[in-house]
Amino acid sequence: MNGSAMTSFQKRGRKWEHLIAAIWIFALISFVSSCSRVPDNPRQPVSPEKIPVATVPIRPGTIKTFRTIPGRVTFDPRFYRRVMARVSAISTIRLRAFPGDSVRRGEVVAILKSPDFLAAESELVSVLNNRGGKIESPDSLLFLAKNKLVYMGASRKEIRRLMRTRRPSDRYEVRSPMDGTIVKTGEIEGSQVHPGDVLFEVSDLHHLWVKAFIYPGEEGRIRRGSLVWVRTLHPPVHQVQTTVEQVSPMVDPMTRTIPIRIALANPGLSFEPDLWVSVLIPKAGFKKGPMFVVPARAIFENRYGKLNVIVRNRSGGFRRVTIQAVASSQGEAAVSGNFLDGDQAVTDGLNRMRSLIR
Repeated sequence: MNGSAMTSFQKRGRKWEHLIAAIWIFALISFVSSCSRVPDNPRQPVSPEKIPVATVPIRPGTIKTFRTIPGRVTFDPRFYRRVMARVSAISTIRLRAFPGDSVRRGEVVAILKSPDFLAAESELVSVLNNRGGKIESPDSLLFLAKNKLVYMGASRKEIRRLMRTRRPSDRYEVRSPMDGTIVKTGEIEGSQVHPGDVLFEVSDLHHLWVKAFIYPGEEGRIRRGSLVWVRTLHPPVHQVQTTVEQVSPMVDPMTRTIPIRIALANPGLSFEPDLWVSVLIPKAGFKKGPMFVVPARAIFENRYGKLNVIVRNRSGGFRRVTIQAVASSQGEAAVSGNFLDGDQAVTDGLNRMRSLIR
C-alpha cells in the first residue's frame, strides 16, 4: 500500500518537471526569435547634410599676438612748465586758476602785491618823465628800464599801459607761458612770496609719455621707432597705436630691467598722468605657408592629439581638415591647413558632425 502510493507520487513529480522544462524551452526559443527578428522600419543612417549647423567663413590672414607689460603715464617735459616768482611779494592777492583748470597762453593765473615790481615801474615812469618819452639810443635808460620789467615777467601789454598812463602799480600779474592745464599751485592767497618760489605748474596734457620696463635681452627686438599699443586698464577701454621714443642704454639697478619711453598723443584726453596702462608689444611670430583665420571654437582635438576643423565647402559637402595653430586672440586663431576657397568652419553642431565626418 505504501509502496504503490510512493510510486504514484514520484510519477506526478516527474510530470511537473517535464512541464516546467517545456516552459523554459519555449521561453528560450521565443527570446531568440525576437532578437533575430528584423524590424519593419529599420533606422536609416543620418546624412551630415541634414544636421543643422552654424558655420563661419574661413579667411586668409594672420593674427598679431602681443606681450603685455605695465606702464605708467607721465608728463612730457617738453610740454611742461614750472612757473617761479621772479620778484618778491608781500602777499598773494589772488589765484585765478587751480589744479585741473584749463588756461591759455598769456592768461593771468596769479596776482601778487610786490614792492619790487612797483619800484621797477616807478623807475620807468621817472625815465619817461625826465626824457619826454623819447628813446635816444638802444642803450638809453629808457631801454634798460623797459627790459628790467620784461625780465621781471611784465607783459608788453602792461608796459604799454604804464607808458600811456604813467601810473606805476604794485600789482604783479603772473601769466601762463603756454596753453594747457594747471597741474599744481605752490602758493595760496595771502601767502608771502620770495624769488624762486614755485607759483604754479602747467602742462599740455595732449602730449604725454609712458614709461615701461623690459627685461635684458628684449632690447634687440624693441628699438626706437618700434610700434606698440597703449591701452587703458579701466572701462571705457581706449587703445592708441604709438612708437617707442627711447630704449635706455642702462639697466635700472633697482629692478634689473631696461626702461623704455613711449610718446603718447592724447587728443581726447583719454589718458591721465600717473595712470597705469597696458603696453602691448608685438611678438615675433612665424609664417610658414599660407595662413588662415578661423574661430577658436571650431577647433577640436582628435583621438591622436592632432587639431582638426570640420569645414563645409561651396557645394555643401563636409570634410575634416588637420591644422596647425600658430596664434590666437579674442576668439580667433591663425592656423595653417589644406583649406580651399569658399570653405566655412563648423562652429555649432560640431559634436554630431565629429562622429559622422572621419
